Amino acid sequence: MKKLLLITFLFPIHWLAAQTKQLRFEDVSYEPNIKSVQLYPLVGNVSDPAKSLNPPVVQLNDNNSLWLEFDDLNPSYQQYHVKILHCGMDWKQSVLSEIEYMPEYNDLIINDYQVSQNTKVPFYHYKIELPKMLLSGNYLVVVWKDRRRDDIMLSRRFMVYENGVSSMATVRQAQNPAKYKTHQQVDLQVNYGAYNVMSPRDEFKIIIRQNYRWDKVVKNLKPFSVNNSTNQLDFRFFDDENVFPGTNEYRFFDSRSTYNRGLFIDKIQRGKEDDMWVSPQRDRSEAIYIESNDFDGMFVIDNREGNKSETEADYIFMTFGLKSEELNPNEKVYVNGSFNNWHLDKNNEMAYDNNFGGYTATIQLKQGVYNYDFVMVKDGKPDEAAFEGNFAETENTYEIFIYHKPVTARSEKLISYRIVDFNKRR
Repeated sequence: MKKLLLITFLFPIHWLAAQTKQLRFEDVSYEPNIKSVQLYPLVGNVSDPAKSLNPPVVQLNDNNSLWLEFDDLNPSYQQYHVKILHCGMDWKQSVLSEIEYMPEYNDLIINDYQVSQNTKVPFYHYKIELPKMLLSGNYLVVVWKDRRRDDIMLSRRFMVYENGVSSMATVRQAQNPAKYKTHQQVDLQVNYGAYNVMSPRDEFKIIIRQNYRWDKVVKNLKPFSVNNSTNQLDFRFFDDENVFPGTNEYRFFDSRSTYNRGLFIDKIQRGKEDDMWVSPQRDRSEAIYIESNDFDGMFVIDNREGNKSETEADYIFMTFGLKSEELNPNEKVYVNGSFNNWHLDKNNEMAYDNNFGGYTATIQLKQGVYNYDFVMVKDGKPDEAAFEGNFAETENTYEIFIYHKPVTARSEKLISYRIVDFNKRR
C-alpha cells in the first residue's frame, strides 16, 4: 500500500491518465471540457461571426493568417502550448524537420485568453494566430496543457497551397442513369503548363472533398486522358470514380437567444443552466427535395443578447429528437455535424425514448446557428441517407486538392486548390 501511495505521489493521476492519449492526425478534441474549436483564415471583419465558415486552407505567402480559438469549460486558467506538424497527403507525419517548414520555434504559448462574461456556464476562451508556414502541404496543429506534451487537448488539420498548376472543375448530376437523381459528378481538367513533371498521369495526386468533410472524400483519381500538346489532363469518368451522393440540405436551428425562440427551437427552459429543445424532426429520405441555404454542415457562434459572442455566448443543453420506430439492436442513430467533428461516438449517439416516440440526444453546445443531420449505423456501417435521403439537386461545395512530390522532395507539395459550388444561391 505504501508503494502505491509513493507511486501516486511521484506520478500524479492526471499524468498517468495523459499517457493513454494517442495523437490522432485528424480533427479531435481529447477532453470533454474543450469545446467550440474553430480554425479559420481571417478574411474580412474580425467581428463577423461567420468568419469561422472559411475552411482552414490558406495560400502560401498570403496575408491572411489562420486563427485557432476554443473554450475550456474548466473555470480556471491553463497554460496551453501549440505545436505544428507537417504531414504527407496521407495525413501521416512527414520526415521534414521543423526548421524546413516553421518560421519560428515550434512551441507557441497561447497568451490571448479571456474569461466568459455574464454566462451561467463559466469558461475561458483561448485564441492564437498561427505563424505562416514556409512550405505548402498538409499540417496538423496540436494543443497540449502546461509542459506535458503528452497531455493533448485538441488537434486540427489545415492546408497551405501554392499556385503551381491551374484547374477547372464542373459539377453536374451523375451521368450514370441509376444515380442520376441521387448523385453528383465532379469533372476536372488540370493544365500543368510549364510545371516541371516527368509523368503527369502518375505524379499528380488528386483529392476531392465534399462540404469540407474528411469523411466525404474521393482520392487516387487517375486522368481519363492526357493531352501532351496542351499539357492538359482530363478527369471525366464513366464508372463513378468521381461521383458523390448528393445528400440533402442540412437541418439547422438557431439558439442565439435564451429569451426568444429562434428558428426550429421548440422550447426554452431557463434555470441554473439553460436547456433548449430543437423542434422534433422526421425522416426525410422519402420526402421531396426542398431547396434551402445552409452552412454545409458547419456552425456559427453568436449571441443575440451580447456584443461579443466569444465570451458572452453561453453553453446550452440542446435536446434533439427524431420521430421514428425503434430500430433493430444492430442499428444505432446519431445526430451529427461539424460541432462533433463528424465523429460518431457516445457524445452524439441517440437513445430511444418511448414517451417521445423516437430517438433523442442531449448535447451541450455554445449559442449560435448550427447545421446537423441524422445518421444510422447498421452493423458498423454509417448510412447518412437512411433519414436524409440523396438528392442530385442538393446545394453542395466541393474542394479540389492537387498534390505533387518533386523528384528531389521528401514530401508532397499542395500545388493547387479550388472551390467549386453546385446549385448555390449566394
